[in-house]
Amino acid sequence: MIIHKLKVAGCLVIVSVLAGCSGSPVNDVEVEPGIIKESLVAEQFLEQEIGMAPYIVGPYLLIKQNQNRVDRVVFSVYNSKDLSYLGSLGERGREGPDTFYGASYWGQHIEREGEYLIWVNDPPRFRISLINITKSLQEGRTVIERRVTHKPEYDFMNALFVVDSVGLVGHQPGYQNGTNMAPLVMLRNGEFQLYGEYPEVTNVQNPEQWRNGANFNNINLSMRPDQSRFAVAMRHYDRLDIFNNVGNKVASYIDNDRYRLFDYGEIYDSKMYFMGTLKNYYIDSWVTQEFIFTLYYNATFDEDKEFHPSTIRVFDWDGNLRAELACPDHIWSISVDEEKGFLYAGSAEQEALFRYDIKSILNQLFKE
Repeated sequence: MIIHKLKVAGCLVIVSVLAGCSGSPVNDVEVEPGIIKESLVAEQFLEQEIGMAPYIVGPYLLIKQNQNRVDRVVFSVYNSKDLSYLGSLGERGREGPDTFYGASYWGQHIEREGEYLIWVNDPPRFRISLINITKSLQEGRTVIERRVTHKPEYDFMNALFVVDSVGLVGHQPGYQNGTNMAPLVMLRNGEFQLYGEYPEVTNVQNPEQWRNGANFNNINLSMRPDQSRFAVAMRHYDRLDIFNNVGNKVASYIDNDRYRLFDYGEIYDSKMYFMGTLKNYYIDSWVTQEFIFTLYYNATFDEDKEFHPSTIRVFDWDGNLRAELACPDHIWSISVDEEKGFLYAGSAEQEALFRYDIKSILNQLFKE
């Protein structure tokens, strides 16, 4: 396996308004000879918890709850050290200033004088809210310190981050016409700036339905905690791109053994459904200041209907593949607690929560 050398000249910005370009070159990332290869051992935990996904936020372990839960709780909160129950966070609802209809958390949190806060996007309500976890648990109610609204036409229905130097940075899933034209979108002073590019698909037979690949080009977007870089992990291409906070691509990891381009006829069948032979690669990600942990499938749609093991690929923020970890379980979400040395995951069927001891792996990563 080698890194595809990707040369990019000039600025990578597709803009609705002109934006500055530093012209900094893309790093030619080479594979490091010592990629860590390990097998993970699963431990099922919180067996009474039928949660969708676990998230580590400082001393807290948040478990996102199913929308059908009777008491309408968004997150259950546990002590990440001893897994004791601490309380709940958020209330589901279509109305009211403090309810969430379609809450999604993408890993952005703030630590402030011993308090921990998270940004939670609520796409159906077109707003992203800053929730103070610590105060919420102390006061027995959800404490929202700030809200930022976004318009329906912005199509910020996916990953979304509040960035000090920009405004809003996110990924558009392509529900609105003219959106998802690039993997990374920055909303600066009311104007969109688009960064990066999707691979070209040839012989498009139905341009009106294709909409420049708006519904096919699916990615997982992550932001480094210090807001300096963004990772774009592609769903249907074995490719991960890294951008800085002004939109310049600084690295691109492409697995040449698996990376391929598509003809339109290889994506959709006659009824405009995705072909069962189409592959899923990067499914989820969790980032720390030093590393990008990605959930990687390399499985077709047909294969994904059945049980299959998973892989965790670990990159640094310069695009180097540092580790490949074999996971025995079919999982769909991940979170990492570097301090305590655990990787957490939710099962693909959303019926079990797992954690994996990665202390020795983290020790190896930090030593190199």
